[in-house]
Amino acid sequence: MKNILFLGAFLLSFVTNAQYFVYGFNIVPGDEVEHYIQNESELFSKAAIKAFKSGAINGWAIMRRVNGAKSEPNFYWYIGVDDLNKLEKVGSEMGKAINEVKNESGVPSLINRALENHNSYTRFIASYYRPEVITNKNSDGFKYFMHNYALVPDRNGWLNTQIEQYGPFIKKNMNNGKIKQEIWAPATRLNPVGNGYKWNVLSVDGYNSLDAVFNNEGQKYPDWSSVDFDAIQKTMPDGWYKQVLWERVMWLDENGNLKM
Repeated sequence: MKNILFLGAFLLSFVTNAQYFVYGFNIVPGDEVEHYIQNESELFSKAAIKAFKSGAINGWAIMRRVNGAKSEPNFYWYIGVDDLNKLEKVGSEMGKAINEVKNESGVPSLINRALENHNSYTRFIASYYRPEVITNKNSDGFKYFMHNYALVPDRNGWLNTQIEQYGPFIKKNMNNGKIKQEIWAPATRLNPVGNGYKWNVLSVDGYNSLDAVFNNEGQKYPDWSSVDFDAIQKTMPDGWYKQVLWERVMWLDENGNLKM
């Protein structure tokens, strides 16, 4: 009961631009990557489009890791929804859409055989809450996503501080062109949680090029003095657990159209 009350208080802290989503982190063997991408393109993307059109989800994407250890996930899938009721039903709704695509193909048994290894790729699935998304007003999308992971003692305090301190800075400077970034958002993991996991919050930064990721496209970075980094540091005393760069492979745009 105590945990339920805490979660209720946590969710009521933010009421605008709320977004819930699920990440599934996968390890796909190198010699199976081509088949994995084909499965996502020819089956799961079509199921995602069906679920989008029915209103069951409002986002879907496949991301591929750029560099890093072979022992860590090299792909993840993303499914977004706009309320907790849809989050509760997202598994069954996606399963329904997948079965519809299989049956429409006329060869569901062949598809099942082709997918025999697919589910074994997944290593970790979790649900998240994202209270704020800041997008460059002139953005036409992004190619790369930097994930910044941290383990913090107070997820609510961390989210508030990120939004209050870093949010205005990034919004201002993305829109005036001083930061060559397309999107920023902080999020907390709703489930699973606890001390057995190495991170419980993340922020994401979207970019259109590696030059923007690492060099701000050659431009001088703007003045940080408006950001209270002491306040941020207090909410994440151990800093970032790790930062990982991902590249978009395929996704649905705001109208539910598949992009690759």
